[in-house]
Amino acid sequence: MRRLAAVMAGLLLTGCVAVSVTTEKRLAPPVAPVAPVAPVMPVQPVAPVMSAAPRDRSSLADVQVVTSPGGITAWLVQESFVPIISMEFSWRGGASIEPADRRGIGWILAYMMNEGAGGLDTATYGARMADLNLDFACGAWTDWTSCGMTTLKETSEESFDMLRMAFSELRIDREPFDRAKREMVARLEADETNPKVVANRTMTSELIPDHVYARVPTAKTVSPITRTELRKLMAQQMTKDKLLVAVVGDITPEELGPKLDRVFGKLPASAEMPVIPDAVAKPAAAQPIVKKLPQPQTLVMFSGPGIRREDPDFYAAYVLNYILGGGAFSSRLTDDVREKRGLTYGIGTALNIQPHFWRWQGSSATMNDKADEVVKLIRENIARLGKDGPTAEELADAKAYITGAFPLAFDSNRKIAQNLVGFQQDGMPADYVEKRNAYFEAVTLADVKRVAAIYMKPENFT
Repeated sequence: MRRLAAVMAGLLLTGCVAVSVTTEKRLAPPVAPVAPVAPVMPVQPVAPVMSAAPRDRSSLADVQVVTSPGGITAWLVQESFVPIISMEFSWRGGASIEPADRRGIGWILAYMMNEGAGGLDTATYGARMADLNLDFACGAWTDWTSCGMTTLKETSEESFDMLRMAFSELRIDREPFDRAKREMVARLEADETNPKVVANRTMTSELIPDHVYARVPTAKTVSPITRTELRKLMAQQMTKDKLLVAVVGDITPEELGPKLDRVFGKLPASAEMPVIPDAVAKPAAAQPIVKKLPQPQTLVMFSGPGIRREDPDFYAAYVLNYILGGGAFSSRLTDDVREKRGLTYGIGTALNIQPHFWRWQGSSATMNDKADEVVKLIRENIARLGKDGPTAEELADAKAYITGAFPLAFDSNRKIAQNLVGFQQDGMPADYVEKRNAYFEAVTLADVKRVAAIYMKPENFT
């Protein structure tokens, strides 16, 4: 049994999560390759990223909507400068649809997707991927199961066939299946001492204790998972009607259509899914929430009411977030807490938007004896921004950065494809890339001040 070192007192101010303890020497915990519960993001398989064409990225506006002969739709950005094809795809449904007594099953299924298919066992499938320079992996998140593939143009026929086998002839052999469960249990054990994971889970369980988002896998829920249950989940989740696809690279619409049918053509047309209700957060905590871990500093996490992605005020809120804490080195919190006072190496905020829960969240790490001061400054900055709003200069700087940095998210085929799938997950149309910056340019100072008055209330932050 691990012995914890002496624990420092938690934060004195109400409404904050603090992880604050001193350290002791101990062995590092085992780490699995993918976290079982993570924010909704497109999967990022580990691979070298090759740059797309070194030319004007305005071509990103040329998103073509391709429909295969079998009726499967994909967004395509044709890019022939580099002979590489990247495909990202996802299905609605992740940890949030798992049975309570089988939490973690989605992670196990995602793990198995490149562990053998058809006549190829784990070793042979992996060796064939290496021979083809094929990168293919999947991941399970809270509300989505996502996969990514990158291949060379010259080996694309064989690479797409490897994916076809994975989605129509998945093996789920005993050895990799048992290995997946062992690795997940090891990761869960490691997560118990990961400050960010502990703080995030503590916050979620405090705000929405009875919602599916607050469920966490355990060894008890992972151990009884069977291979038959994996196949049942695959048939329920990986269906054509829930499939979102984005492809970027050296491939034409005429070439892509048949390949979509080849890879996904044998998936079920549809299947019933559990209905997930929207989460309703409890009022802000009246007392500090303190968790003790063997760490040399305090992690402070704060969370307040957020905004839906489809809300007309989303763009104003996004700009406001940049001004509060979203700008790495040009936000109010960074200027006040880091630059002026030197209390932290990093502090930031974000709009954490999930399909059924949306929050304004932030975090910072500081020395244990400075935690209460950091919390005080966070609350003061939120209150000041809510009362007075931003300045015209802050608004102009935020809009300039948000619009100017947008192309940096599209500097490789894979990143373009990941972003295009993300836009589909958000319900955006295919011309969103072309119009996105105009939405931010249209935000006025009055818009941001109005949104600040609604959301920047420190008493509503936990």
